[in-house]
Amino acid sequence: YKNPQTTILFTQSEIEIHLTSQGKTEAEAELLLDGLAGQIEERLGDSIFAFRGETLEEVVGLRLAVSGFTLAVAESCTGGLVAHRLTEVPGSSSYFMEGVVTYSNEAKTRLLGVPEELIEERGAVSAQVAEAMAEGVKRRAGTDFGLSVTGVAGPGGGTEDKPVGLVYIALSDDAHTEHRRLMLPGDRHLIRWRSSQAALDLLRRRLI
Repeated sequence: YKNPQTTILFTQSEIEIHLTSQGKTEAEAELLLDGLAGQIEERLGDSIFAFRGETLEEVVGLRLAVSGFTLAVAESCTGGLVAHRLTEVPGSSSYFMEGVVTYSNEAKTRLLGVPEELIEERGAVSAQVAEAMAEGVKRRAGTDFGLSVTGVAGPGGGTEDKPVGLVYIALSDDAHTEHRRLMLPGDRHLIRWRSSQAALDLLRRRLI
């Protein structure tokens, strides 16, 4: 498009599409933008989480606040990053109840009730443990949702079966628990950030 024009930017874990247009009047320019924006929205659907530069944590926070739902988070490889991002949003105390960093296997068992035998059988980085973490933190905090992250952020600690970048996220509510398996590229910082982004997006999609 020459008018409107599009600029596509890739950040750490997001794609930003910036639209600009020219017209004889402001109304004419906005009409051009609305037409193109509508086409983009139709194609990308619920992959779009913001239209005016809101952060993912702001979008999730607004949905939680409006719905009246509460959230607790259990983190391993992200070391509290998800909780940090959520609490950066003003007013987050109305929906964010608790964040637990269970970095060790012992902490996962002691604080979240993840069975030792499950960790021994499946490993701390597994779908089963991620789900148990989400269910455990939800139960512990008495919230509507429990969200969890466990993975290998690197640079060390990876194996052939569980390489650096392997991350599991899980989300639990009263109805069911689901998980996602991710293979994330990047260094330790990027893997941790992208893990937090994926976890927040899993919750966002549940709240739609």
